[in-house]
Amino acid sequence: MKKYKIILLLSIVPLFLSTSFLKKTNRVEDKWKSNISTNFRGTRSLSTYEVRLTYTGYGAFVGIEDCPIRTNGTVVLTGLLLGDENVPTDDDIFYAGILQLDIDMDICSVKHLPSGEARLCGITVVGSGPVKVELEIQSDERGGYIQMRDTTSRGFTKHVTGSCDQEQLDEERDNVPLNTKACLFSGSELPMLTQRTLRVGRYVGTGDLVGVVVEVLRKVK
Repeated sequence: MKKYKIILLLSIVPLFLSTSFLKKTNRVEDKWKSNISTNFRGTRSLSTYEVRLTYTGYGAFVGIEDCPIRTNGTVVLTGLLLGDENVPTDDDIFYAGILQLDIDMDICSVKHLPSGEARLCGITVVGSGPVKVELEIQSDERGGYIQMRDTTSRGFTKHVTGSCDQEQLDEERDNVPLNTKACLFSGSELPMLTQRTLRVGRYVGTGDLVGVVVEVLRKVK
């Protein structure tokens, strides 16, 4: 990842919910889990892994030379992923789970002054909450692909501040957590995962993925 030029491939809001609404949102999550079971062909024992994915760095819409942001922010995604590994050797393997996402990341952008001058500005995204995650590992050793599908009924705490235009801050707040530039795991290839299945170990990103670490902490079953 180049130091000064990068494009990432990529508040607390109390929710006073009625009992009927909670039941409805729980049914939505149950349906999501049911769909996972269908994709896993339902009847087989699923392998379960504890994982932690981290990114240390920053997000950017533009090059960051002289940009007023931190370059050592963090994103951490932790929890259990489960998947059916008893598939034909030429089939991709699909894992899914509800993982905890914690974001503390700066983004470099540009704001336009009344004079017409463009000036670099920064956005700070802080957020925390559970998200529904899917990880696909390709059968031909090309690596994995991770995507966050949705949040859950528990909600996602988020706080977005910075020196950019208020419109930019509001837009980025709306994008947190699924589409924000602050989170690399909102849809990203993980080429370091070249083994057929998840294996306990530490896998470090290179090139455009410098700062990314995938840890398979243990196989639960």
